[in-house]
Amino acid sequence: MLHLCDICLQLGGFKMNSLNLHIRKAEYCVILGPTGTGKTVLLETIVGLHNPQQGTIILDKKDITKITPEKRHLGVVYQNYALFPHLNVFDNIAFGLQLQGIPRRNIRARVHEMAGFLRISHLLNRRPGNLSGGECQRTALARALVMHPKMLLLDEPLSAVDRLTRDRLQSELKRIHKELNITILHITHDLNEAFFLADRIAVMRDGTILQEGDPETISQQPVNRFVAELMGMRNFLQARVNSNGSVQTASMGPLEQDILPTLIPHGFKKIFITFPDWAVEITPAKRKHHWWHGKTVIAALHPGDNHIGLDLSLPCGTTIRTSFSQREIKQLPEQPTLGNEVYVGINRNCLYWLPHEYG
Repeated sequence: MLHLCDICLQLGGFKMNSLNLHIRKAEYCVILGPTGTGKTVLLETIVGLHNPQQGTIILDKKDITKITPEKRHLGVVYQNYALFPHLNVFDNIAFGLQLQGIPRRNIRARVHEMAGFLRISHLLNRRPGNLSGGECQRTALARALVMHPKMLLLDEPLSAVDRLTRDRLQSELKRIHKELNITILHITHDLNEAFFLADRIAVMRDGTILQEGDPETISQQPVNRFVAELMGMRNFLQARVNSNGSVQTASMGPLEQDILPTLIPHGFKKIFITFPDWAVEITPAKRKHHWWHGKTVIAALHPGDNHIGLDLSLPCGTTIRTSFSQREIKQLPEQPTLGNEVYVGINRNCLYWLPHEYG
């Protein structure tokens, strides 16, 4: 549906270098990256608000690189909704249809159909100033979708609403995608949002797409430390690759390469060993040769997700950060509390290696 080929763009101090992105028809693609990485600039380039100095944009097999925004047939929903404050909900939704010169009777039918689909029919006579954040977002979605766009582009659409409304809108976006079978490009910095919605995720940093793939692949096989941190990994143990191919770490001792899911190519001398939180186990007694004696230095309750975060200090000076659900904690033979001693183990089947360079 959408192909960005070698897009180069410079705006002030920001630079996009040979960016490539491919989105399939009816796919829900999420661009994930921190604030300031160029996600909105990328969206605005697709819309036609910025002209790339190099590269092509292909939409539905047509080169739209030089086409004006209004002829690209894209639906856009911005973070701040961009509703007209002096118009009521009906007229906001109808605005684009009116510009196209569609007869009033047809406009009325399409607006009421879309308002019913998004469950905002009771709001049609209200103005944006009298709407909640969730109602404004649904109105903005209706205004974009009523135009029957080839694609729907969403710029941080859930960042301005409270958690409960965000959860409801996430489910609404999933329903829209499924029932309308529309191609969606959604940009966000929120990992949970990306994993809930995306068929495919593209991780972006400083104007570059670092990795593309389905959520499971990216979370389990990040290409570098930046992506791994974005996926929520918190532990990166420095290691070196010996001439015989073995891996030496200060905290875990020597490791054989065959315990890692992918071999380390020749030439890598320094790497990181990383693992997800759920690979960490704790027990009051030593059970296996790869378990280490340590102390709980921080035990903090996170009520929002019902987890307890732990920092475990090992004798080698390494601190391992992890978290457990309260249910998992209750099943442990000894409850970890601040300062008590435990043994720490890591499931070796969950170890991954990453290049030492930060990104």
